[in-house]
Order: sequence, then structure tokens, then C-alpha cells
Amino acid sequence: MYKTITATFTDKFAIENVANELVSKDVPRENFFIDEEASQVKIMIPESAEAGIMDILNRHKPTEVH
Repeated sequence: MYKTITATFTDKFAIENVANELVSKDVPRENFFIDEEASQVKIMIPESAEAGIMDILNRHKPTEVH
């Protein structure tokens, strides 16, 4: 089953770094979306991959994850 995680950041560079790290971990580009206006990264992943994705997100200090 798939799950969508949305992370909000205050730093534009953090969003770019998250995107680069997701790609390097073989997350398909079509599985995540960057909303620059809202400073968010939205990721659709299998529930089994949630822990690894949360590690990536938390490394870049999001202000909110849901």
C-alpha cells in the first residue's frame, strides 16, 4: 500500500537537497513533487519505505511532516 508524506521546509536549499537525496536513493522522480510556493516536498512511497524516507526528510530539518 502506498502512502503520501508531505514535508514543509523554510529553506529552499533543503528542498533541493531532499530531492537530490531521494533521486540518489532510487526514488522515481514521478513519485515526488516539489511545491516551491508552499516550500513543500510531497512523496508517494510504499509504506515499507517510510522509515528510510523519514530519515532523509528529518536530516534536512523540516518544520512540519504529515
